[in-house]
Amino acid sequence: MKLSVYERLALQGILPQEGDFVTLKLVRKLREALSFSEKEVAEIDFKNHWRCPKCQKVELSAQAIKCQDCGIYMIPAGQVTWDEEKARGIIKDVHMGGAMHNLCIATLKKLSDEQKLTDQHFSLYEKFVEVSVEEDK
Repeated sequence: MKLSVYERLALQGILPQEGDFVTLKLVRKLREALSFSEKEVAEIDFKNHWRCPKCQKVELSAQAIKCQDCGIYMIPAGQVTWDEEKARGIIKDVHMGGAMHNLCIATLKKLSDEQKLTDQHFSLYEKFVEVSVEEDK
């Protein structure tokens, strides 16, 4: 399945973090398939937001850095940014078997049933759920 940078990140964000052994194994393989190569990271100019645990200062960097004020290593602040213009042209054909594909469909349907879908899930929902509904007809 062809997925954009944004879709790959969004899909990684909704995959189950708990489950039985088989589910967790599938999730691990899918996360690997969705991951970014070193070349892609450089091309897209990914940057992590880093926060100093002491003074709470936030910096952007591709790698872990030390706080200039405190001299200690900063910790990930949980946010990533990238150059959207450069990312537009990067589409990855992510191979996933039927079980992984069905896991994505089930996860997106669950979010929809619970009314927890957001705009970031829209294109994923179309690609996984809407397409599978069309194929069933």
